[in-house]
Amino acid sequence: MIREQYLRQLWELLTPIPERLRRDLMFDYEEHFRQAAEHGKSEEEAAHELGDPRMIAKEMLLGYRVEQAEIRNGGITHVSRAVFAAVSLGFFNLVFVLGPFIGLLGILLALWATSIAVGLSSLAAIYEGVFGDAWSSTQGIFVAIALLAVGMLLGALSHWLTRAVSRVTLKYLKFNFRMMRVKKQ
Repeated sequence: MIREQYLRQLWELLTPIPERLRRDLMFDYEEHFRQAAEHGKSEEEAAHELGDPRMIAKEMLLGYRVEQAEIRNGGITHVSRAVFAAVSLGFFNLVFVLGPFIGLLGILLALWATSIAVGLSSLAAIYEGVFGDAWSSTQGIFVAIALLAVGMLLGALSHWLTRAVSRVTLKYLKFNFRMMRVKKQ
C-alpha cells in the first residue's frame, strides 16, 4: 500500500512533465520498489530510502524546466519557469536566485520600454516638424530619423542583454542543479 501511495503521489506531482517522459522517470522508482522487495525490504524501508516524493518531484521538475529552457535556446519564458522551479527547492534559491532574477527582469523591462518610447517619439518629432513651431519639417524628419535610430539601437541592446541574462541564468541553474545532485549523493 505504501508503494502505491508513494508512486501515485510522485506521479501527480510530476503533472507539468509530459506523460511519456513522466512514465520514463517513474520507471526507476517502480524498479526501486521491485528490487527492495526482492532483497526482503519492506515498502516502508524502500520509500524511506528514496526520500520525500515532494522533494524528488521538485528536483525532477527543475531538471525538466532547465532542459526545456536549453532546448528553446534560453527563451526568457522558459528560463523564468526554471527559476521558479529552483525557488521551490529552498530558501537559498529564493534569496540568491529569485531576487536577482526579478531585479534583472525589471532592468530589462525598463530598457525595452525606453527603446520603444524613444522609437515612438520619432512620430512626435515629425508632428512637431510639420505642425509645430519648434523646427522646420526637414529638421523634424532628421530628428525623427535620429530618434528612430537610437530606439532601434536600444532595442538591439535590449535583445542582446535579454539573451545574455537568459544564458547566464540558465548556466547558474544547471550548476545549482548539479550541486544539489552531488550534495544529495
